[in-house]
Amino acid sequence: MSPTEKGKFCSSCQKNVIDFTKSSDREIILAFKKEEKLCGRFRISQLDREMIIPKEKKSIWIVAAASLIAFLGLGNQTAKAQGKIKIEQTENKQINDSKSSNKKLKIYTGIVYDEQNFPLPSVNVNNKRKNSTTYTNFDGTFSIMAKKGDVLTFTFLDYDQVKFKVMDETNIQIILKSNDNSNITDVVVGYPSIIKPAKK
Repeated sequence: MSPTEKGKFCSSCQKNVIDFTKSSDREIILAFKKEEKLCGRFRISQLDREMIIPKEKKSIWIVAAASLIAFLGLGNQTAKAQGKIKIEQTENKQINDSKSSNKKLKIYTGIVYDEQNFPLPSVNVNNKRKNSTTYTNFDGTFSIMAKKGDVLTFTFLDYDQVKFKVMDETNIQIILKSNDNSNITDVVVGYPSIIKPAKK
């Protein structure tokens, strides 16, 4: 839709009205050079003042200046240190350390029994050095990552704690002995009683 169809038409000069309210001085002058007799809409700050047109910088000068600065910057880098510069490659060393530590770790599996050779479920198996914990399943079996020399701690309610030092054998069998708490035989169960008030 043209400005005339939208109602932007000057009836006194019989020309389309151009909206210059958001135009820069350069855009206004370019429009004036195309057509000298214009009818336009302006902001108050755009009226009764001299128009300022910044000079265009030729792009060739910008490219030349950037090239000169880049050329002068080449070769000026110098390394300054307090002493002799040492170059050290640490990545391979770190990779080798992690590979060797991972080679030492193994998965140790086993079963935890009670004194009657029944498997114990939910026994806490802890590797303190690796800071990892697991529990035995319903069949009393477990698996945990450890390396030779680690100490595994097995704990379960009403059983003595067992510490086991890991060696070359990856299949472990542990027997937990129950605590001798024979003096705890009485179980007291309490429940509240309800007293109904007497009727009058």
